[in-house]
Amino acid sequence: MATIKDVAARAGVSQSTVHYALNGKRSISDSVRQRVIAVVAELDYSASALGQRLRQSRSYSIGMIAPQLPTWDASSMEMLMSTSATAGAAHHSMAIFVGQSADQTVQLLRNQTVDGLILIETTHNDPRIEALREGKYPFVLLGRTENLTGLTSVDFDFEQAVFVALENLVKLGHRRIGLIAPEPSTLENRYYVQRGIERAQATYDFVATSVFEGQRLNVEDGYRITEKLLTLEPNVTAIFAAGHSHVGVLRSLYSHNIRVPDDCSVIGITTAQVAEWSIPKLTSVDIPLFDMSQIATKLLLKKLAGEEICEQILAPAKLVTRESTAAPKNT
Repeated sequence: MATIKDVAARAGVSQSTVHYALNGKRSISDSVRQRVIAVVAELDYSASALGQRLRQSRSYSIGMIAPQLPTWDASSMEMLMSTSATAGAAHHSMAIFVGQSADQTVQLLRNQTVDGLILIETTHNDPRIEALREGKYPFVLLGRTENLTGLTSVDFDFEQAVFVALENLVKLGHRRIGLIAPEPSTLENRYYVQRGIERAQATYDFVATSVFEGQRLNVEDGYRITEKLLTLEPNVTAIFAAGHSHVGVLRSLYSHNIRVPDDCSVIGITTAQVAEWSIPKLTSVDIPLFDMSQIATKLLLKKLAGEEICEQILAPAKLVTRESTAAPKNT
């Protein structure tokens, strides 16, 4: 690969002259400029993108920060692919950072590692958000926080999603419902999941057997918790499963020869892609995570272009009935 030194030697000029001939910042003779341009074409030389970015004090890169990104979480890939593709279309790269403290988060911007940030898995009182807010750095939340004043965020209405899911089961005739959900916490989506459960219990008459465990529920958790749930309430006719726990729920029910949805309905909150590939296909309140990530990335890119943006977008909860729910027997 040709360097600026190669171009200068072939054209018989200094490296600084090559630089000035290409960026036009200093006046040089037209004959020298043309000679340099001819050599550039001959050697197929291109200026260092890194050098250009350093001179402009821009990295043309955005960062995504998460407490963790579990390898089993298929929806994370939808989010990452959407963000990366959207950033790439705007000639930006994307970097992923896991487990960054507030100070580390700010340093990414101070050191020009990235130009702006997307924060996911936000909490009610998030020190990362406050540090970025104080420094007036460009960032967007893919989530929410208690004080959204002056912030730009994109999130899903988890409270309404849980309420709609449980309402659907009650209207089908289910009165003994198992609830599998993460422990209530300051993480925003967990907080709103709990609020949705409480709202449904206050609105409808049903007996809920609840099992709250951990912060993230994976497939193995779903299986293990369903085994416990069936011991606590063997006559359960429907199960609400948060996260990706529904895959384990279905496996547990299958191992007990409990047919879905004939003997027990299962409903969840996940992305359409995950729901469609479940067996049977999962009735779910689908999270439009791909679209949400795309919107968040576009908003951040607008901020980086100098636009003054302050928007809070909340994607609505819409139930999609598939194959895993039906009316209970003998109703």
